[in-house]
Amino acid sequence: ALSSVGKEPFPVLYVDSQKEGERWAVISMTQMKNTKKVLNRDQAKNESKDKKEAEDNDRREKNLEEAKKIILVEDPSLPAPTTAKIHLLEPLRGQRVKVFGWVHRLRKQGKNLLFIVLRDGTGFLQCVLNDKM
Repeated sequence: ALSSVGKEPFPVLYVDSQKEGERWAVISMTQMKNTKKVLNRDQAKNESKDKKEAEDNDRREKNLEEAKKIILVEDPSLPAPTTAKIHLLEPLRGQRVKVFGWVHRLRKQGKNLLFIVLRDGTGFLQCVLNDKM
């Protein structure tokens, strides 16, 4: 009832009466005080939750803008890569390959080192990116 009203002045609240013959009784001061504490705690939780969600959204937007700045450039001086699924990569070890998949895990190590675990439905592959991408 208090949360639907929102803020003071609160209306008079009634509870089930303990006395015989009475159905309702005015809420005691102690019950009202405890109920107000619960209401204030819930409002504070909701405010902090909203604040955290806003900060998370800002962080996501910032990360998205930074990700748009990254450009992957294929080095033309190297031989052309062979496209393969992850489960077929073992015989191609030591050769240049191109793999399509999605990022399963991502970990940054300093400014210029990035570890990526790729997935393509056939397996997992750990990639290491450094300096220029």
